[in-house]
Amino acid sequence: MQNLSLHNLGPYERVWVIGAVKGRASSLKALAGKILEKQKLLDRLVFTGNILGPSYEGENFSAKAVDEALLLRSNFISNYASDIDDVVFLRGQFEELLDKARQLHISPNPKELVEWMYSRGLDSILSSYGISSNLLTTAAKNGALALSRASVSIQEALVNKNGHYKYISSLKRLAYNEERSVLVVSAGLAKDRPLEAQSDELWWGGGFSNLDEPYGTIIRFIRGFDPEGKGLASGKCGITLDSGEEGVFAALFSSDGRLLETIQG
Repeated sequence: MQNLSLHNLGPYERVWVIGAVKGRASSLKALAGKILEKQKLLDRLVFTGNILGPSYEGENFSAKAVDEALLLRSNFISNYASDIDDVVFLRGQFEELLDKARQLHISPNPKELVEWMYSRGLDSILSSYGISSNLLTTAAKNGALALSRASVSIQEALVNKNGHYKYISSLKRLAYNEERSVLVVSAGLAKDRPLEAQSDELWWGGGFSNLDEPYGTIIRFIRGFDPEGKGLASGKCGITLDSGEEGVFAALFSSDGRLLETIQG
């Protein structure tokens, strides 16, 4: 049976991979324009997660960044040769935070979990959706019913932003080509486990420090975010497309994993 959380990009000649956006909506918009100018028929496009992100210059533009990502997807598949499966959104750690915020009412330790999630930037991400930054801290103090109401508020905020609820509810764990020779993840990879057994190391990181070390039949594995903040990096097998504080980075790869081009927004 096909694992629907893993995305098969099918056979292709070229695939665009966008690194961590981290809420930088204006940078993503600039990058999108460059990609669309260079796009060819039958190209694929992978967002590596972390379209959401912490506040930047005192404001958080995470919701706007998702708007820009959805617009890029729409424009990318607007030609007659493309369809919705040619573009995939992966789950990053910031998407994981927002998604789990809808389930806090079933957590055995919600207060501690909220504190941890806010320390990672969830409060500022919620603010980009017009949600009070203290919503969950207050709810966690008041019990399961208050947390259930808070979860409903977050759900409604996503529903009220066109396409956002479907986006957060349909994120994939990883993406690969038909031959399983090219693999795209958000942040990490457990190299001692098969693709189907990969779990939260995919967005929290781990097992990706040695970019020269192969993984099964994979000849090129690509990630969009470095949890250790070391930025752009490339090795014999792996490549990291995290531009740190310098906007948003993307790269174009051939079907055999060769790096063809890099662009930045």
